[in-house]
Amino acid sequence: MLLAEWKFQLLAMALLLGMVSGQEDNEKSHSTSIAGMVELLKLEDQLVENLSQYADELEQKLRTVRSFVTGMRKENQLALNQTEHYLANPLNAFSLIRRMQQDWTHWQYYMQQEVGLKQLNFVKEKQQLLPTSTDLEEAAASIYRIHSTYDMKVSDIVKGLLNGKQYAVSLNALDSYAMGKYLYDQQNFGYACQWIFQAIEWLKNGKHKLPLPLALDLSEVSRLYAESLIQMNRYADALNVINSALSLKTDKVKLLLRKSEVEHLIRTHPNIAPKPQFVKQVVGAYEHGCRGHFPVRSQLHCVYNSTNSPFLRLAPLKMELVGLDPYMVLYHDVISDREISELQSLAVPSLKRATVFQQSTGRNTVVKTRTSKVTWLADGFNNLTGVLNRRVMDMTGFNVVGSEMLQVMNYGLGGHYDKHYDYFNSSLATNLTKMNGDRIATVLFYLTDVEQGGATVFPNIQKAVFPTKGAAIIWYNLKHDGEGDQRTLHAACPVIVGSKWVCNKWVRERQQAFRRPCLTTQ
Repeated sequence: MLLAEWKFQLLAMALLLGMVSGQEDNEKSHSTSIAGMVELLKLEDQLVENLSQYADELEQKLRTVRSFVTGMRKENQLALNQTEHYLANPLNAFSLIRRMQQDWTHWQYYMQQEVGLKQLNFVKEKQQLLPTSTDLEEAAASIYRIHSTYDMKVSDIVKGLLNGKQYAVSLNALDSYAMGKYLYDQQNFGYACQWIFQAIEWLKNGKHKLPLPLALDLSEVSRLYAESLIQMNRYADALNVINSALSLKTDKVKLLLRKSEVEHLIRTHPNIAPKPQFVKQVVGAYEHGCRGHFPVRSQLHCVYNSTNSPFLRLAPLKMELVGLDPYMVLYHDVISDREISELQSLAVPSLKRATVFQQSTGRNTVVKTRTSKVTWLADGFNNLTGVLNRRVMDMTGFNVVGSEMLQVMNYGLGGHYDKHYDYFNSSLATNLTKMNGDRIATVLFYLTDVEQGGATVFPNIQKAVFPTKGAAIIWYNLKHDGEGDQRTLHAACPVIVGSKWVCNKWVRERQQAFRRPCLTTQ
């Protein structure tokens, strides 16, 4: 690479890293990446082993105590059955005095000794690695996103029936209750009722029991259910739930007070209409695309592309023409399993929560509309990144000098990226855009198959591409006059089941002056 090109690349990298540096490092965002959650599984394995060791220590202490109780009870019963005869023997009398003076003092000390201090300290040390309340909220939001985007039933989700496919997994009462509490806090009372009802049914079933430290109070769960019903003006239903809870709880003061308040609401508002259980969701093109309802993509033209570069004359690539206006093609088998594996290995150690550039602040920030983790790999990072950049040039016919680095991304629980454009508003351009031009094209490599969900959808032109390992989709973001093409609005649909890995390259326009000249609009 020429010296000028190197300077160009380094300056672009510096500007890009400056935009990304605003990301908060303290928040782990566990749920936003499957690769990131692998570490949680490993930590859980350590905690389970630690708890097992704690149980071993408890059992050892219990065995010690029981062995003493057995022997001592036998000796004591023998003495009680023949008291005078037993005590008349000086050895028995001495042994009794010694036991009562010494042994029970030792047992007092033994009983006071805390069990499992080592294991307790281990849990305390790992506390900072555990998910936070924010992580749990994000996870709950992700389940709700899957539920709403794909129009699933809560009862099906709880049973492990996801988008019509049954899985050997289900949610317990704690899981359903946590979802209900989250939705109640979000004032989504209709769906909160559904999740809390599932928790109540699980607890009433009796087939499963939660261990004592995790046990849920059925009356408390019922109370939250009643509160959700009250918020929906379903006072009579709430009263029935409270009456049911009163039969379970010994401390009934709070429930009795709430019962009195609900009875007052029924008397003073006898004709109040219940609120709709669910706010009617507007199903737009985005949802239709994610659900696979767009017209089946007709293969306009499938060829071996051998014309974009001299190299392709020797090794043409399989190319499917998806659309002409805007231009969109799908390459098949353009990245090998070995390359994918290496790319993932390079990315995992440095994955960070994905951000979105905010034009108002000129910085990248974490937003709820994008849930994934990313890392950036410089073009000259190693041989593989160099190969992939040359392949991007072969596929597009564009020069990637001055373009952004390769971005590798892994989506997590319900991972998605809401509707957005890849180009920037030229009037609010960043330094990088002013220097290298806007994003003329997007190249998106699919590094994994995704079992369910995770499609790339273009709502304005009703096109959807579902991830296929080894494929890459390319589209032009700009019109011939350099203005952004609003038809390229796109989104990454929530992943239902699977680990979605992608790698993208945004090609900047400045170096393409003679490859795709800027034409005026007629």
